[in-house]
Amino acid sequence: MDGQPASPAAEFAVYEAAAEMTADEIDETLSAMARASTALLQECEAAQQRMEEWDDLSEAEIRDRAGHPSLPYRPELVLLSIRLQLATDSAKRYRDAAREFVSWWTDVAMAAWKSSVLGTPIVRARVGGAAPGTLMTKEELALLPTVDEHTRQLLDLSAFLGVPNGTGDAPILPDDEPEARRQRLWGDFWIEHRIPALPEPQELDLLLARTPEHAAERLRTTAEAVIRAALAGQRISEMEDNEGPWTSAEMAEYDRLSEQLSSVTTRLADFAQAITMSLPEVRAAHSGRSDDRG
Repeated sequence: MDGQPASPAAEFAVYEAAAEMTADEIDETLSAMARASTALLQECEAAQQRMEEWDDLSEAEIRDRAGHPSLPYRPELVLLSIRLQLATDSAKRYRDAAREFVSWWTDVAMAAWKSSVLGTPIVRARVGGAAPGTLMTKEELALLPTVDEHTRQLLDLSAFLGVPNGTGDAPILPDDEPEARRQRLWGDFWIEHRIPALPEPQELDLLLARTPEHAAERLRTTAEAVIRAALAGQRISEMEDNEGPWTSAEMAEYDRLSEQLSSVTTRLADFAQAITMSLPEVRAAHSGRSDDRG
């Protein structure tokens, strides 16, 4: 009840949520996220394949029906339609789940990168902040950071990377649901583009400058790929608003952009994996600098 002192169990839960994670714990968590993401992406691909197979069967049946009129409500045809709808729904749910899970991995990986370079601690509640399918207590929520307006915008970051951009505004939901926490943590990055918030340009520049050279290049390249893939959706929307006839070049561009947009989750996984693999090297470089100063 309100006004009552917290129970020992509740106090311990808050203590655990606020506890700093060690480097080994972070690495173990990120490695587990990588394995889980790989499995989920494979399941997502299988669901997509099932949907395409049922769609092919449906298209073939429609072609056959054109030359052989029959009853419009044959049970086997209705069942085919139901299976296609179920497969379509399943594929979409898998795509959404994969995006949310991989975005969570990417978010934690970026926090770990910042921690390794800047020496800032990571508390357990922060790692669980964007975890899909979970709820958080108000005490845990209080430990989560909030993004400022600068971080909420892709504009400056995309300009820094040389990628065209645009943004919009949407309210952040004040509750503990995973979607509300994603919006709280990632702002317009998630609301507009369904990706976790990336570092602002100055911070990214600092992180890359303090990361060993070949690892920094890999991280920059994979971050840029995420931005390009995510922003393809904006250009697609602009093209779809054009009611006039399209040129062959525009149709080719649309196909290219659609392929880019469909790769966002994969590009996020590439970025998260690049960070996960680079962390020991980043830590070693900064440990060496600390030893030199000592």
